[in-house]
Amino acid sequence: MRIASLTPLLLLSFFAQAEPLAENLQTIRYLAFSAGSHLLLHFNPNQIDNDPRYAERYHHDLKRIQQLVVMVGDPALEQLTDQLAREVAELESQPKSDAQLRPLWINPILQTQSTLDQIAQKRYMPLSPKGGSRLTIDRLSLDVQRLLLLYQTRTFGSLGVYIEELKEDAPETLDRRITEGFSELARTQSQSAGEIAKLSRMYEFVRPRLLKLELGAVPSGAAYYLAQIGDGLAQLSEQEVRDTQ
Repeated sequence: MRIASLTPLLLLSFFAQAEPLAENLQTIRYLAFSAGSHLLLHFNPNQIDNDPRYAERYHHDLKRIQQLVVMVGDPALEQLTDQLAREVAELESQPKSDAQLRPLWINPILQTQSTLDQIAQKRYMPLSPKGGSRLTIDRLSLDVQRLLLLYQTRTFGSLGVYIEELKEDAPETLDRRITEGFSELARTQSQSAGEIAKLSRMYEFVRPRLLKLELGAVPSGAAYYLAQIGDGLAQLSEQEVRDTQ
């Protein structure tokens, strides 16, 4: 009888610990995609406007990942995060005159980011929301970041693709999932209808350029709009968490 009475307390303790852990793992994945995208934008040899904010963004993302990985306490993620930092530092130490050789240093970074995402996903899956708007927001946030990373990879040129979901029919597949995700949120999140509609309109505006490179590459524009959408979805996710507490 005493053991039975402890069971609900143990379950409550588990869920209390699992929820912030799931949030941190989701954020690690989101930031790793964002860091990769903005790193590619910063070092893109075809990009005329080398805005210093691109470097500031990926440095900020990488620093936050390091902080979150320590909180998660996963040795494999800590090792990969350290490796990612070393590879980025090595890229940054290369002479600017060697711009055409940058893929030699960038491809390992993308490969490490892919491995980090795979491991974080495995840790996240048993703890992820089992349904509802928060799960939709989490999936949509990552799909937006995947599409941004894929777009920056394509406009950069001469880079490998290491995320399995980005290898086959990725732009169209991701686009379909993103539009379906916005439709699902519009149906289920009436209290945030205005913000969801705004984010959806931003996506529709940049969408043709993301799917058809022949319309002209706009790496900085894609980063601006998709980063805005991603950050907006992150705020919706935070609000969803507060509403359920």
